Amino acid sequence: MDANLTRLKTDKEFLENLEKERQKAFKEHDIVKLYDVLDTMLALDMEDEKIDELYQEILRTAFDDLAQMLSVGERFDFTKEHDFYNARAIYEHALERWNSKDYKGANELFLVLSYIMPDRYQKAMLLPLGLTAQKESLDRFIAEFVDQKKVDEESFFFDAFTKKAEEFLVCHSDLIEEELKKIEKLAQR
Repeated sequence: MDANLTRLKTDKEFLENLEKERQKAFKEHDIVKLYDVLDTMLALDMEDEKIDELYQEILRTAFDDLAQMLSVGERFDFTKEHDFYNARAIYEHALERWNSKDYKGANELFLVLSYIMPDRYQKAMLLPLGLTAQKESLDRFIAEFVDQKKVDEESFFFDAFTKKAEEFLVCHSDLIEEELKKIEKLAQR
């Protein structure tokens, strides 16, 4: 941990302000503020319990917002900061489920994301959708399908892919189409 982070971790005034911001973010259910606090707490390597509590609130907020969006047929608009952070939360949760081998849960989240993400991120959702349908591991996805040299370290989404990923999308287009039909069935209910 660098010297500035170490200093902040013991700065009483900073920690009091961080706690006030945390409480305010909880009260307002503001996903942008929740993530600001979470990212700060993670950088400072703070208490796991408080980090977990904050992350659970992020997920509650994101899924509440997602339910509202789906009920009115909206899609994410990344010019709106809260939409970007809601997408981040749901995407991160999908990756967590995938990593814990909950392929069905991850697949369902990628299916929803493929429907509501901006067009620019469509492929970034379709590839995991197909891979989770085939119960391929997250590790394999990252090792074989994500182009490590082109990954933007500032991005919250894997959106740079290898030639093998392109080939997978072409070879498994029928599988992906079948997966996408599931959302159409849900929309008809």
